[in-house]
Amino acid sequence: MLVSRVITAAVLAAIILPTLIMGGTRAVSMLVAAFVFVGIWELVSKLPGLRSKTSKVLAIVFSASILLLFYICPVRAMPAVVVFTPLAILGIHLFFYNVIENTIESTSQIIFACAYLVVPLAHAISLSRMDNGNIWIIFSLVVVCLGDAGAYFGGKYLGRRRLSTHVSPSKTIEGLIGGFVGNLLGMLLMKLIAPNLAPLWALFELSVIIALVAPMGDLCASALKRRLEIKDFGSIMPGHGGVLDRADSIIPAIPTVFYFVVLSGLGVFS
Repeated sequence: MLVSRVITAAVLAAIILPTLIMGGTRAVSMLVAAFVFVGIWELVSKLPGLRSKTSKVLAIVFSASILLLFYICPVRAMPAVVVFTPLAILGIHLFFYNVIENTIESTSQIIFACAYLVVPLAHAISLSRMDNGNIWIIFSLVVVCLGDAGAYFGGKYLGRRRLSTHVSPSKTIEGLIGGFVGNLLGMLLMKLIAPNLAPLWALFELSVIIALVAPMGDLCASALKRRLEIKDFGSIMPGHGGVLDRADSIIPAIPTVFYFVVLSGLGVFS
């Protein structure tokens, strides 16, 4: 399993890193769209309120619409996109009232899918509009991925005390500590690669916040899978499961980095 995880990680890095290093906002948007479309399909295929073909199509259409709006609209318009999306989803359902019998379940679960997956990852598009924005995206991925690796090895070889027996019995306190160490190593690595990105104290603060929100993303995904009675969301990534299984920690990390950079004045929109 470890070998397959390493191979999958290497393949993803070979695809993602060149795109982020050499590509602009358009390239980032296409990359985000590819991951979101696979992830949203994995999610809607498991949600009980989206069994009809029409509901699944609507979920994909709204996912594409949100990504497009994040791409073409000014960043200051993003709150409006987030606020009016649920109303738009409900409004469109009215046109399919006689087709989708479970309107409430379908509406609420499409809103959930968009809020859980699409909107957070769409913030990578907003990040890419900043000066050094793609470096901040790489920072997010490196810190989270090394944190995941630290949690894996810490839990596997040192894990004794369970973190949450009801939600995710495999998670341990030692794994959480290992994840935090991995987060800090990722931060130091990025400081060496991009020394002018931000002061060390700011990167440390951001890494501590990521160390808090990333495990919560992992636990939320675990809780969701337990409620849906599934092991993985998909199987497209050997050793990891599906896109959602790999991105569970990244989902909360991307908007966390975006708002930290904006509120700290570390990023300037080009």
